[in-house]
Amino acid sequence: MNHQVGDRQTACGFVWPLAQFQTWAGKQLAKASILPLARVGKPVEIKMPNGLLTKVGAEFIRFHHGIGRALDAPSYAHGPQQVSNQGGFASTQLSLQIHRGLAPCRMQNRRLRKCFAGLFIRPVQCFYNRHFIPKAIVSIQPQQLLAYLQTWGRQLGFSQIGVAPVDLTGAEPGLLAWLDKGFHGEMAYMASHGLRRARPAALLPGTLSVITVRMDYLPQQAGLQASNTQDWLEHELSRLQDPQAAVVSVYARGRDYHKVMRQRLQQLADLLQQHLGPIGHRVFCDSAPVMEAELAVRSGLGWRGKHTLVLQRDSGSFFFLGELFVDMPLESTPEVSDHCGSCSSCMDACPTQAIVAPYQLDARRCISYLTIEHAGPVPLELRPLIGNRIYGCDDCQLVCPWNKFAKRSALPDFDERHGLGTAQLVQLFAWTAQDFDRYTQGSAIRRIGHERWLRNIAVALGNACRVALPAHQASEIRQALASRLTDESPLVREHVQWALSVNSQITDLDGMHLT
Repeated sequence: MNHQVGDRQTACGFVWPLAQFQTWAGKQLAKASILPLARVGKPVEIKMPNGLLTKVGAEFIRFHHGIGRALDAPSYAHGPQQVSNQGGFASTQLSLQIHRGLAPCRMQNRRLRKCFAGLFIRPVQCFYNRHFIPKAIVSIQPQQLLAYLQTWGRQLGFSQIGVAPVDLTGAEPGLLAWLDKGFHGEMAYMASHGLRRARPAALLPGTLSVITVRMDYLPQQAGLQASNTQDWLEHELSRLQDPQAAVVSVYARGRDYHKVMRQRLQQLADLLQQHLGPIGHRVFCDSAPVMEAELAVRSGLGWRGKHTLVLQRDSGSFFFLGELFVDMPLESTPEVSDHCGSCSSCMDACPTQAIVAPYQLDARRCISYLTIEHAGPVPLELRPLIGNRIYGCDDCQLVCPWNKFAKRSALPDFDERHGLGTAQLVQLFAWTAQDFDRYTQGSAIRRIGHERWLRNIAVALGNACRVALPAHQASEIRQALASRLTDESPLVREHVQWALSVNSQITDLDGMHLT
C-alpha cells in the first residue's frame, strides 16, 4: 500500500501496524508539535522506488525529519492522524521517506550498515511528543549514545569508554609476524585462532561495532601504604630488592578481574538494551581470541607503549581492558597520539630483556608468561633473573613515567586479599593445596594451581639463597625448601633441588660460609 506525502517525499511502504499505544499517546499524535517517529513496534515492509521490497525486522532505520511535516500538515490529517479512543491506533498508517544512502547487509536478521545521523529504531513500544509509554525509553541519537555509555560506565566503575571499528586488517601482518617468530611460546591457542583474533565479525558474526572499556585497578588500599602514587611506586620497587618478599603482580592481589569486568560489561549491555531494545552482543575480557590492546588503541583509550601495553596520559597503564561486541553500527571514537617519544625505561628495566625491540615482546622470556602461562620447568638460564617475582611482573609499568598519573580503582574489588602485598616467600611456600584453594578463591591466581604456585616460589627461594642473609634467615629458607623435597609433584621437586643446589652461595652478614 503506497501513499504520496508532500512534494519532496517519495511514496513507499507503511509502518503497519504500530505497537499498542496508550490513549494519551495517540492523542498526542494529532498535535502539530509532534516529533518524528522514534521506534517501530513491529517489522515493516518498505517498498523502494525501484520496486524492491525490503523487509525490515529488528534493524535500524533512518527516519527523515520530514515525516514530522507529513504528520503535522492539516491537509494530511485525514490519513496519518487517526486517533483511537480506546488506548491505541485502530488502523493508523504512517508513510516513510526513502533514504537512498541506506545499504542493507546480511546478518542473523537484516541490518543497515550505517546509521548516518538518524535515530536508532528498535522493535519496542513507541512514544511521541516527549511522552512515552511506561518502560519505553526515549530514543537516543547516535551522537548522544557515547555520552550515555560514558555515564553508565562511570556508574559501573569503568574509567573510560570508546568505540572501535571491526576492521583490524591493518594489524594482521604484525600478528602473523609475531606468531611466525614463535614469540607466543606454548600459548598454542594464540596460533590456532590465527587471524580470527583480528576479525571481530568472524568471532561473533553480525558484529558491527566494538564498545571498549578500561578500568583502573590500582588498589584503594595503596593510600594506606603511601601518601601518593609516586611513593607507592617506589614502595613496590623496593620490595623487589627484598629477597625474602613474595612479589605478586598488583592486578592479581584482589578479586579475579575476569569476573569483575565481565559482570559489569554485561550490566552495561543490559542498560543499553533497556534504552534501545534487544541487541545482539557478547562481552569479553581477556578470555577469547580478541586483540584487546589493538581495539583499545583504535577506540582512543590510549596508545601502545613500547612494552606493548596500552598507555593513557591521565592514568598510565594500571588498568584492565574489556569489550562489548554489538550488532549496532556506531561511530568510532578518535585515536590518540603516541607519547612515548625516545623513552626506553620499560625496555631497560625488563629483568629478562623480553622486550626485544620497541613494541615487540618475546613472551617466552617474559616473567608473566613464565610464572602464569608456562606449565613446565622454568628455563635454567632464566631462573636467576626472575628474582622474587612469584606471579606476574610489573617492572615495565613501575618504571614508566606515565604511571605517576595512575589512578586508584573506583571499586574495592581489587584491594589486596590475604596480605598478598606484604607476604613473605617462606610463608606462602607453606600453603597446602587446601590453603591455596581457600586463599585464592575468587582470585586470578587460582588458575595456575598449587603445583605451579610452589614451582614459582621454589625459584624465588633459590634466588634468595644467592644473597647474603643472616644465618637464621638462611636456615629458615633451607628448611622450607627441604620440606618439599618429597613433594608428590616431579615439577616441584626438580625446582626445589635446583634451589638447594645454590646453598653453597649463602653467606651470613659476617661472611661466614654456611653448609
